[in-house]
Amino acid sequence: MVNSSPYIRCLDARFYLKMNLSFIVYPPPSQLKIDASIVWSILLTAILVINITLLGIICAKSSLRILNNILVGSLCIANILFCVFYILPAKVILIGNSIIPFTNIYCQLSHTVFQLAFFCCINFHISSISLDKLINVALPFWYDQNRKYKLIMFAAILFTCWVLPTFMAFLPFMISWWRICPYFCVISERKADRILNLTIWHTFWPIFMFLMPTVITVTFYGRIFTIARNHDRRLRAGSLPSSERRIITRSGVKAAKTVIIIVGVYLLFQMPYHIFQVINVLDRDLSRAANKYNLREWLLFLASCNSVFSPIIYGCHDLHLRNALKSLSCFKPLKKLWKASS
Repeated sequence: MVNSSPYIRCLDARFYLKMNLSFIVYPPPSQLKIDASIVWSILLTAILVINITLLGIICAKSSLRILNNILVGSLCIANILFCVFYILPAKVILIGNSIIPFTNIYCQLSHTVFQLAFFCCINFHISSISLDKLINVALPFWYDQNRKYKLIMFAAILFTCWVLPTFMAFLPFMISWWRICPYFCVISERKADRILNLTIWHTFWPIFMFLMPTVITVTFYGRIFTIARNHDRRLRAGSLPSSERRIITRSGVKAAKTVIIIVGVYLLFQMPYHIFQVINVLDRDLSRAANKYNLREWLLFLASCNSVFSPIIYGCHDLHLRNALKSLSCFKPLKKLWKASS
């Protein structure tokens, strides 16, 4: 029977099971997948512990429930949901083919929609935090006085960070490039212009998900550093004692270190994966050679490590959050033990 549908025919797990071809439906996991699952489990635990701790501190202390920490708390929520909806089912449990439609639909969405949406959402939060810090430095009077406009600004930022990535991740289904297959964990693609559509899609996402937030983040933090440096120069040009000039110089060095750490860590973890995604589209031979070593899997793991370090950086950078972390009751017995041993 000729398939007259404009889409590639959906596979059916029930058919293979009736033909006693269960190894097609439920292929045994390789040793590499088992080892990768263990490594992802460690990362999952680290992300959840760090982000839940930081989010709990922000929610528990009334002094920390301010607009400045809304974006940090929202970033923690995005990292937690990234673990729950993507890492846990797709990388730890290794969800796959099933005769249950919901399982197959979730399997297809986890490797397409959920991964892209959460990566994009996390990166948008990072660039939004840089915008918040820039406004705080460049327009301190407006930032402290206009609470109504700040609320509107933060509402618009949060809406953009959450809704826009989700909308863009579902776009191929909305424009009928893809459709869901209910009985196998493989998305059915439209036959017409299939290669062209995939090339456009996999080129667009590194630009939208990484390059655009990166340019915004680097630009804003560069502007913050420039403002801080110019402020230091003006103060040093005045008639200040040498001791105060040294303090100002140290503050400028601290600002430079902060910018280097925030931007450097972000690029270190995120850039290799997205460069590989572009190469995967432009040079198929090179990507096939790299896939022999499962390079994409480990670069994806490296990119996901950003969900561990970004909350730590923002938590330690903020004085109030840093003091709240130090005052955690769970650290007090360790402090006492350290003092007793010394």
